[in-house]
Amino acid sequence: MVPDHSSEPPTRLIWLLGHPVAHSLSPRLHNAAFRHQGLDFRYLALDVLPEQLSDVVSQMRSLHVHGANVTIPHKEAVIPLLDCITPEATGIGAVNTIVNDDGQLRGHNTDFAGFGQALRTILQAGAKGLSCLVVGAGGAAKAAVTSLLADGPQRVWVTNRTLERARALCASMAQETRELCIPLALDQAQSLVNKVDLYVNATPVGLPDSVKDFPLAVDTLHSGQVLVDVVYGIEPTPLVLAAREKGALAIDGTEMLLQQAARSYHLWTGREAPLEVMRESITSFEG
Repeated sequence: MVPDHSSEPPTRLIWLLGHPVAHSLSPRLHNAAFRHQGLDFRYLALDVLPEQLSDVVSQMRSLHVHGANVTIPHKEAVIPLLDCITPEATGIGAVNTIVNDDGQLRGHNTDFAGFGQALRTILQAGAKGLSCLVVGAGGAAKAAVTSLLADGPQRVWVTNRTLERARALCASMAQETRELCIPLALDQAQSLVNKVDLYVNATPVGLPDSVKDFPLAVDTLHSGQVLVDVVYGIEPTPLVLAAREKGALAIDGTEMLLQQAARSYHLWTGREAPLEVMRESITSFEG
């Protein structure tokens, strides 16, 4: 007799929506955590072009996908496709996590907390009292700037290839911290590279197969400065290596990835993420 599986709950799917996604370690760390806790979840990376995003998000409802992560370049574009977003995601203006609640898609942002926690692994007080330069004006940059401003920095300069986007980012910050956020053109920002306490790369530069060059030269970095690159990989990113060669303290986006992933995991499963299991899944990965 063939067993009747019709009443058995299906495996809960979690998608990663981005372009590109081949480099992503998220499937590895989340699936390791699901296995460790005996959860019938599966995390899949989908390479989604911008013109495909709307259809893919619609499919989340019809295919009963339990949730998703959203990465470059969709963190802002996905917002109007959702039913609602949390106040924190609204304030940042970007979504990196979606939860499907019986067909209602709710957007969250866990990058904000993930960035702050990662920064505290090298700076105990975070950005308190520091001068900061953030390169980029997309979803990752918004989360980073919001986190930095919450720490009470001396100043946060934001630069981007398109100055208007940097201006819009600063204008979107909370009123009580907005005056600390200063947009700059790239040519103006170059002179600050060796002067600020903290340099943050919040652009895709450094991703595998990226055709972009670094927006700012970093050959003037020096000891006493700190660099955070939101890009990550199995090996330190080229920007991190360049900063370390100049004596700066530098980390890539691996710790941010882990910290934001743990918060997304909790939203999907209701369980505390096995962070060390996630970490081990990356550190033991050899390609």
